[in-house]
This record gives sequence, structure tokens and C-alpha cells, in this order.
Amino acid sequence: MLTIKNVRPGILIIPDAGLKLFPGEVTPVEEQTDQIKHCLQTGVVIQVDKEKADKPSSQGKQDQDDDLSKLNATDAISKVNEEADPAKLKGYMEGEKRRTVIDALKTRLAEVDVDAS
Repeated sequence: MLTIKNVRPGILIIPDAGLKLFPGEVTPVEEQTDQIKHCLQTGVVIQVDKEKADKPSSQGKQDQDDDLSKLNATDAISKVNEEADPAKLKGYMEGEKRRTVIDALKTRLAEVDVDAS
């Protein structure tokens, strides 16, 4: 038995384990399925100790800070405009549903790509 944590900014669904994990959610799993192994290898989820999972950590706080869905649209757009990491911006894009924030993400991604080239 192991305990895993979703470190993505969006909801993660692992069908072969029957799991739906919200951002930062920690859950114990009985069996390490093929998709869980793949998620662990790609860094989509991390394995955590049971004791650490019960305690709030600075990583959990950081995960909450990385989740735009918990911010109102104005604060989310401000955060997007401050971000310079294209990978992080693309991660925000996966879980975002608000049109204004998506437009801000697209604009910022274009700016960051221009700056990088």
C-alpha cells in the first residue's frame, strides 16, 4: 500500500485505479496499477509518507498557490502575467475553464515564447 498525491494544477483521473484526484489531494492506494506507475514516473503524482500526508506542509501550500482555480479571475490573471515559465503556464491551461483567464494564459504564453526565441 502506498499513498499518492496529485501535484498537477488540475483534476487527475486514473481510470484503472478508479481514482479522481483534485489538485493537492492525497489518497492511499492498495495496488500500484500501470497508470499509477506511469504517473509516478512522469511526476504527475508523487508518493508521500502517511505521516507527512496528514500534516500540512509548505509543499501543499505551494500547490495551493499554483492552483488558479482557487483564485478569483482578477488575481488569477495577475498571477499569469507574473509567470515566466512556459511549462507552468501550460499546466495552468489544462485545469482552467474561465475564458478570461484562458485568454490571459494564451497571451502570456505567446509573450514568453517570443522572449525565449
